[in-house]
Amino acid sequence: MKGFLMIVRKSLVALVVAGALPAAVQAETPMGLPESLPGTDSAAVFPDPTHATRKAGAFVPPRNVAMVVAGLTKQQVYTLLDVPHFHEGLFGVRRWNYILNFYTGSGNDHRSCQYQIRFDAKARVEAAYFHDQSCADLLASTFRAPAKAVTAASAVEEH
Repeated sequence: MKGFLMIVRKSLVALVVAGALPAAVQAETPMGLPESLPGTDSAAVFPDPTHATRKAGAFVPPRNVAMVVAGLTKQQVYTLLDVPHFHEGLFGVRRWNYILNFYTGSGNDHRSCQYQIRFDAKARVEAAYFHDQSCADLLASTFRAPAKAVTAASAVEEH
């Protein structure tokens, strides 16, 4: 076993030195989550938050928001996020809007974020967007560790 690990270390060092591996490797997507997370769309029109049925928003697990991807049905979205927070209705509606609250990582501080899901003609998720990029970044930071530089020395030290 020790000989095998030495071969793996030498191979990894050779790949890094040869430039076959990138100098910085992004953290992998955590198991059970899609590869992409919602961003923003400058063309998206969001409703006035004062017209929400849940003006204070809702605390929804970030994982549930991350799992809203293209192709989901309205029922699946309903299961993940509950009812929309504005007066959109369920049938024949192409957009659902939410006010979602996320903890910032500083004690009990939280951020309220407007979130919109667009559906296609078959009532399946077409896209999802946040109103502000800072909210998209906050969600992404929940699941993505900062990039870690991989060098020949660190590759050998880890094993």
